[in-house]
Amino acid sequence: MIIAQAFKYFVAPSSMMPMEIIQGADIAGVSPALYLRRYRALIIADIHIGYEDELASKGVFIPRFQLKRAIELVDGLLSELAVDKLVIAGDLKHSFNGLSPVERRELVGFLEHVTPRVKEVVVVRGNHDNYLPILKKRFDFRLEEFFMMGEYLIVHGHKVLPRDAGREWSYLILGHEHPSITLRDSVGRLGKFHCFLVGELKISGKTFVTLPATGAYQTGSRITLSPDTFISPILRDEAVIQGIRPIIIDDDVGIFELPSLSELAEYIS
Repeated sequence: MIIAQAFKYFVAPSSMMPMEIIQGADIAGVSPALYLRRYRALIIADIHIGYEDELASKGVFIPRFQLKRAIELVDGLLSELAVDKLVIAGDLKHSFNGLSPVERRELVGFLEHVTPRVKEVVVVRGNHDNYLPILKKRFDFRLEEFFMMGEYLIVHGHKVLPRDAGREWSYLILGHEHPSITLRDSVGRLGKFHCFLVGELKISGKTFVTLPATGAYQTGSRITLSPDTFISPILRDEAVIQGIRPIIIDDDVGIFELPSLSELAEYIS
């Protein structure tokens, strides 16, 4: 299969061998999480707790997986890694229009579970994270518009880059995009895969990493060479799209580092 020859790096799903995605930062196992070694920080994004409740309000009923998946992910990684800080790069919750009883209960459940297990929890505010300050009365976590740890700047990604973040950072980490890539070869479609995205910003040349969504039902926006398919204004307007490298994470096949989107043009759809 021609596309198989394009895979640059492979980690089997049963292996916890780290893969350094940018300097000082590893993909944490085969998961949508990033681990900053120097800061002992675990970063995840787009949990979207309460998603099932919003669908139920519209008459669509699906199994409740979001909270369970997030807790299992965090627990598994905390058992394997030395973590002092848990950073959620936006969209911890889902509903725009309030905090329903079910969403509140599940958010409380998540925060009750994770806050005793790390020294600090930081939530970088996403476009879905309305009403989270209500929970600060009960739980000790930071709620920030952006968050910096040394050379790393963490944002959600639904807005342009914050001007007040300064220029001292070297690496941008964001969520919001829920990236996935659909691969095909001459005999048809191979599959749709969640992925990290690694690339450069046009003006500064600095490196960015986009995290896959943690939420079980956030299946991913389709990544192509067209700027119109990107939902984050940072990627759509400021990234060198042709040079973006997807790194697939998949429970069954593991981690695959792919060439740039320009090299994958004939294999993506």
